Amino acid sequence: MAEWDAAAETAVVFNPDFPGSSELANYYAEKRHIPKERLIGLRCSQEDSMSRGEFDSQLRQPLLKLFESNHWWIAAPPAPGKPLTGDGIRSPLAQSSRVRVLVLMRGVPFQIRRGPPNPKQSEEDEASVDSELTVLGLNHPPAKGGMRNPYFDQQARFPHFQGSTGLLIVGRLDGPDDPTVKRMIDDAIHAEQTGLLGRAVIDLAQKAGAYQEGEGWLQSSADSFRRAGIPVFIDRSEKVLLDAWPLPDTILYFGWYTDHITGALASPTFRFKRGAIACHLHSFSASIIRSHDKAWAGPLLSKGAAVTFGNVFEPYLSLTLHFDIFNKRLLEGYTVGEAAWNATPALSWMNVVLGDPLYRPFGKGTGAKLGEGADRDYALYQGMVQRMAADTDARIKTALTELAEKRKKLRLLELTALMSALQSKHPEAIDLLEHAGFATRDVADLLRLQLYRAEMLRRAEKADDARRLLREVLKDDAYKNQPALPAAEALLQDMGG
Repeated sequence: MAEWDAAAETAVVFNPDFPGSSELANYYAEKRHIPKERLIGLRCSQEDSMSRGEFDSQLRQPLLKLFESNHWWIAAPPAPGKPLTGDGIRSPLAQSSRVRVLVLMRGVPFQIRRGPPNPKQSEEDEASVDSELTVLGLNHPPAKGGMRNPYFDQQARFPHFQGSTGLLIVGRLDGPDDPTVKRMIDDAIHAEQTGLLGRAVIDLAQKAGAYQEGEGWLQSSADSFRRAGIPVFIDRSEKVLLDAWPLPDTILYFGWYTDHITGALASPTFRFKRGAIACHLHSFSASIIRSHDKAWAGPLLSKGAAVTFGNVFEPYLSLTLHFDIFNKRLLEGYTVGEAAWNATPALSWMNVVLGDPLYRPFGKGTGAKLGEGADRDYALYQGMVQRMAADTDARIKTALTELAEKRKKLRLLELTALMSALQSKHPEAIDLLEHAGFATRDVADLLRLQLYRAEMLRRAEKADDARRLLREVLKDDAYKNQPALPAAEALLQDMGG
């Protein structure tokens, strides 16, 4: 894959009237070595939303003038455009670009409000500011409805895709407060340098009918993680992950479908691993961004995620970010911004990318760093899975178990159990978890192993054994002060007590 110096083609927009916006822009530019002349201060509304007229006068028109006056693109003669329905693609204003990435800082509005009431379906004029700016370089982009994204599911890095002319990769560094945004910036750079090693979590909702498409994205994402050697835990219940359920070292989370953060991720002690990418699919997941506890986008960032995605208004399922495509591109080495817009079918629509769009967690490939401590265990697991990709799953698990025994690596046994669970080989997972339990005296580790073992017993249709184990856990004084203990009660109640 050809390299691309995305930072050299990035401009940053901030709102001088919004407290902290200028400081954050300068902080980001310094960290990513973006020239000061690429920092753009545009005075605009300090509210979350703006009207279509305000968007045009305060953001779109000033940016068009700046791009032209700074020669950030070479203009093309106007050509008649078609609405992006069917195969129609609007013509670009530019023949080539020197700026392909636009980063919006906290303080720039993220919603364009609906104008005329009761529009026809797919002719809504409300949108995200971000998605509208992806088409800044197109000739007369639509004000009503979305348009087909020509970059959707294209197997090329953004600058090498011939249809990218006139389009921008737009990301937003925004969140509940300034410290959160700075931490998002720092964590992305840290993860690029040290490697993003840990576990993936997939939270299914067992939806059917028209919603089955979303379930498929989640299942396909799990398959991609498994092939890349990233351990995966899938929650297969209709409910979100249970309160206090232990999810250590979570670097990737994708799930659905509640309107506000709840369950395991809302637990007071839960924290994503540094550099994590997380998204909970919901129609209005990013309708609120600057809150620690409302909707999903802000809370996920507050819980330590470096990146999330969402929708500022109703996008319709098929037009939201396709998790399967996003994760495939991310693992192929795309930046977060490239992968996100490559996975989004519509532009001039409702979607936002929250996080550093230049963040490239797997740019050096998965397993590029060996790491220390827990990271070393994940790297050993990942390396073994990748080296033995042509072997059977049984042989891979045997090799992992032997390595765990040889190096006395409890965590490798646990990760191998997750692989067995992913294949619905629950008795095998139960044995591995029990074996891992014999190898540790750490109370937190032992409780987590017991909880996962109880869940595997339930999946193996051994509900009585699962309930018996959970009752023993709840009676054991060794666990009484452990943050994950409420998960035992929650699981027991979920099983009928």
